[in-house]
Amino acid sequence: MNIKELQYYLALTELKSFSQVATRFHVSQPTITAAIKRLERELGTQLLIRANPHLPVELTTTGQQVQQHAKKILAETQLMRQEVAHTTTDQLVIGMPPIIEINYFPRVASQLPTTLFNQIQPVSQGSLAALKSLQNGQLDLAVLAYLNVFDAPAIQLTTFDTQAFSIIVATDDPLAQVATVHFKDLRERQFVALKDNFVHRQAFRQLCRQHHIRPNVVFESNEIGSILNMIRNHMGIALLSNSVALPIGLTRITLADSEVPTFNVGVAYRREMQFSPTQAALRSNLIAAFQSVDWSV
Repeated sequence: MNIKELQYYLALTELKSFSQVATRFHVSQPTITAAIKRLERELGTQLLIRANPHLPVELTTTGQQVQQHAKKILAETQLMRQEVAHTTTDQLVIGMPPIIEINYFPRVASQLPTTLFNQIQPVSQGSLAALKSLQNGQLDLAVLAYLNVFDAPAIQLTTFDTQAFSIIVATDDPLAQVATVHFKDLRERQFVALKDNFVHRQAFRQLCRQHHIRPNVVFESNEIGSILNMIRNHMGIALLSNSVALPIGLTRITLADSEVPTFNVGVAYRREMQFSPTQAALRSNLIAAFQSVDWSV
């Protein structure tokens, strides 16, 4: 059994066609057929039902079992290659959502040794995307946000800040005259929102479900700056965490609801990740720097 055979087999379980798999890997169809037969001989079982060559292939029970194991083996293989590549260069690939990169990282940068910035590769992506990239090995470390409870057993997380969510409006919006507002009272308003790979969108959806609101989202973006500009130009209001620094022309209104999700921020990495001494030192310096700041100020 080799990795290539598993790659062919997993592609076959997806495409259901020997010819399509051959096209994907730029090999002949007999090459795919021979690889699958070798895999069946080695495992001592029939993986596929080949009743009609003109119909999509079907998996036997053991074929389904091998499919699940093949996914894990190939994922671990990819993870191994990425970890080794990053460790060899003694660098850390770090994921950070734009909000954290703008509002958090600058406050800890001055506490870090200047040599550190030559040893990290920052990747800008939303927290949900960063967590996924961390789990599959594309990232070594992530500074990410989560709502209320962090549920990822394979990830070690050190939380360093918790912030509330508020409603952001233009200062000349009539709503800016009130100190607090219930989310249900905003059902007729237009919203602008960050896209689905941000926990802000998770919080927004949670509140909408909680209050049985079908929101009118007129604009969505991956860029926090775009969201703030749209609010300032009266295109809508937004739900944002208090960690977001507001420019002149915008104001923050406290949510009066008793059950509102919280915006929590922490440094995360895979529990089983084997860091080199240099990488471990970088990780420790970053965590210590984030923990040393009084984020309530």
